[in-house]
Amino acid sequence: MKNLYNYKVLKYFFFIVSILILLFLSFLNFSFKNSPYKNNISNIIIVKKGDTVSNTIFNLYKKGYIDSIFRFKVLAYLYNYNPVFLNGKYLIKSNDSEFSFLVKLVKGNLLQESITLFEGTTYREIKKILYKNKSINSSEFDDKYEKTYLSQLRYPSLEGLCFPDTYKFSAGITFEEFLTTCQNKMENILLHYWRERDFSLPYKSPYEMLIMASIIEKETANEQEKPIVASVFINRLNKKMRLQADPTVIYGMKNYKGNITKKDLNEKNEYNTYKINGLPKTPICSPGESSIKAASKPIISDYLYFVANKNGKHVFSKNYQDHVKAVNKYQK
Repeated sequence: MKNLYNYKVLKYFFFIVSILILLFLSFLNFSFKNSPYKNNISNIIIVKKGDTVSNTIFNLYKKGYIDSIFRFKVLAYLYNYNPVFLNGKYLIKSNDSEFSFLVKLVKGNLLQESITLFEGTTYREIKKILYKNKSINSSEFDDKYEKTYLSQLRYPSLEGLCFPDTYKFSAGITFEEFLTTCQNKMENILLHYWRERDFSLPYKSPYEMLIMASIIEKETANEQEKPIVASVFINRLNKKMRLQADPTVIYGMKNYKGNITKKDLNEKNEYNTYKINGLPKTPICSPGESSIKAASKPIISDYLYFVANKNGKHVFSKNYQDHVKAVNKYQK
């Protein structure tokens, strides 16, 4: 009789435990059906830097995204025994459940934003773009820190070091992290074309080739013309002629208002290639890949001059007399 009694007690015990487990599983299962997406609140959730998992879950509950702190926390630790939520922005979609959103948090599937840097953009313009973007943390990158950052590089300026492209990033990225990303891309592309270059070119370093590419970028947007423009400048360098590139003059001017005067051409500075020999000391913009490629392998030509025509292209000349005729025809 005693054994029978013990058996019944054990049977009831397992029955009650089974019911409790089923209830608990049902409680957890609700997270697969319940959605944190609400029409009356933002579908963007921000996990702040320094927030713990518990803090984040409490904030989600407080703002009405989840119904149970306990359930969400249990699921988090069941999914990953040591969960970490990356700081940044997360997007809740209308078809997200609490569980699918939890997976985003644990995996760090941050909302991706993007910035496009166009060919020919100067560093000053890039700074303005990045400072205006609220998703980029620029608080520490002031003029003083910029000098410290530059001192760690082997270049005299940050000009031209950012490769023009569309960059995707997560909110909260720092100014320095963004710069490092686009500079690494520029360095990889530049070194690729440096290895593939025409070895007869008068460059002493990849940086000099980058300077040339930046001038080409500012001279023409026509990809077919870029290798020809490059040949003009290389021919002039080889003949010890000054480059006489208007974009370098413009870059060196403090208040360019759309026109270059004789006074501007006669002003001697480190960027006025009408007055200095060889290349300017730094790039004058961020060149695109086609300009870097043109700088690495110009066509072989005898051209020494070029002038813009009325069709947005250029007329190339081998001597000064033909160049003057072209200037009179198209510029006057």
